[in-house]
Amino acid sequence: MKLTSMSFGMVLASTFSALSPSYSNAANKTAPAVPPAVIERVQLPAWIERDGVRHPVMPGIVLKQKDRIITGEKARILLTLVEGSKVKLGENAELNLDIFEAQEENKGYSLKSILNVAKGAFRFTTDAASKLISRRNIDVRFSTVTVGIRGTDLWGKQAGDKEIVCLIEGKVEVNRVLDGKAADAVTLDQALQFYIAPTDKPTLPIAKVSDEQLATWAADTEIGLGTGSLAIGGKWKVTFASPTDLNAAFDLRDALRKQGYPAQVSPALASGKRVYDVVIASLSSQTDAEAIATRLGPAMSLNPKIGQQRPKKRAALDY
Repeated sequence: MKLTSMSFGMVLASTFSALSPSYSNAANKTAPAVPPAVIERVQLPAWIERDGVRHPVMPGIVLKQKDRIITGEKARILLTLVEGSKVKLGENAELNLDIFEAQEENKGYSLKSILNVAKGAFRFTTDAASKLISRRNIDVRFSTVTVGIRGTDLWGKQAGDKEIVCLIEGKVEVNRVLDGKAADAVTLDQALQFYIAPTDKPTLPIAKVSDEQLATWAADTEIGLGTGSLAIGGKWKVTFASPTDLNAAFDLRDALRKQGYPAQVSPALASGKRVYDVVIASLSSQTDAEAIATRLGPAMSLNPKIGQQRPKKRAALDY
């Protein structure tokens, strides 16, 4: 069953409450805290840095304050915030979750965030339902530009020589600090207005983006079909090798992870012998699995096999 954005958030909140009884204490006067977001889908390679340690991204990871998300070449990531909003990252991007807090509030959620886009393309989208029942206080920060978001559809990019903000729908306030001085705030309130701040130069006049340019920008953050993406509920897997030696399996797993691919080691039986499958699971489709096998197999002198996942009888050794 495909979850809607609201039910997706409710699942996160109920899961968190179940794991942390103190949050579900009815006598607690403080609004219950909930996980702010989860990684819903990823086009590899990508990593998450937490407490100084870098791991490859897996769908289903619950994000925390101070996490850093990094994408590689041709990669994309889709995050779902607890109140239903979507955050997308393009290739070679870096997003720092400087402040990332959420609480239950009446029938919805209150979300407070500072999302620091260190580089790359970024998109934030809020659906109509979540606008009505949730509150959000989100600042998206680029190098010199800060965008205040309360509910809108926004695309932006921290490029090498400029910062770009494009309003697709809604209303935002844009602030900039240049040479240590705060410039006058600019309000974007018309669809397709965009704002460009060249590095070390004055901001360009506000203009409207063409349909062709908008399509190009939007594609920078969209996960394509058959590109090697993983998703919550993905049913396909790639098995890269099935060695009988556990250490050899872990060595291959670690080599894949270092490249930004969340490989796992799982025990299995083959012809009555114990083997250790090295797999990447949760792929969105057969064509996504084929893309991963084609990309990594020849490069690592492997002959990967594609198949559908079966319900696990036991957990993988390393998760």
